[in-house]
Amino acid sequence: MKKVLCPKCDNTVTFNERKYEEGRSLFFVCPRCGKKFSIQINQTKADDTPQYGHIIVLENAYCYRQQLPLFAGDNIIGRRSKGTNIHVPIESSDTTMERQHCIINISVNKQGKTIYTLRDFPSTSGTFLKHKLLNKRERVILENGSIVTIGATTFIVYFSEEEQTYTD
Repeated sequence: MKKVLCPKCDNTVTFNERKYEEGRSLFFVCPRCGKKFSIQINQTKADDTPQYGHIIVLENAYCYRQQLPLFAGDNIIGRRSKGTNIHVPIESSDTTMERQHCIINISVNKQGKTIYTLRDFPSTSGTFLKHKLLNKRERVILENGSIVTIGATTFIVYFSEEEQTYTD
């Protein structure tokens, strides 16, 4: 199932994209505001760009469980808001989470190892890694499965399958 947002009221409209061929235009009428809009089904940029893992946002009183991809470079994470430029938008009503709250940077060092670092954007409520508040200019290296809290929202960082290391 694919979700699209109404351009007028940001209501989520869900449909099964597998029923339609690539390149086809679909027309919708928002059930909330009545706005008519269309989308074109095509391969998204996320499919073309290599993914370096994802975050899973834990469900709470402000938002539902979400899985959002991470890509190479800076991944700006924050509350989804129309007109705000962020790479990892979390759909939430959590006002303690800023629109641009923290950044996860993914880079490859000279030895070919992928490094995941976290830093605050800066935000007014701060960014927490395992319940420890990061300083305003602090950058920390993340581990697979790191727990991050921004505002009242918590997410877990998962590396891509090839980046995970397993021990016996």
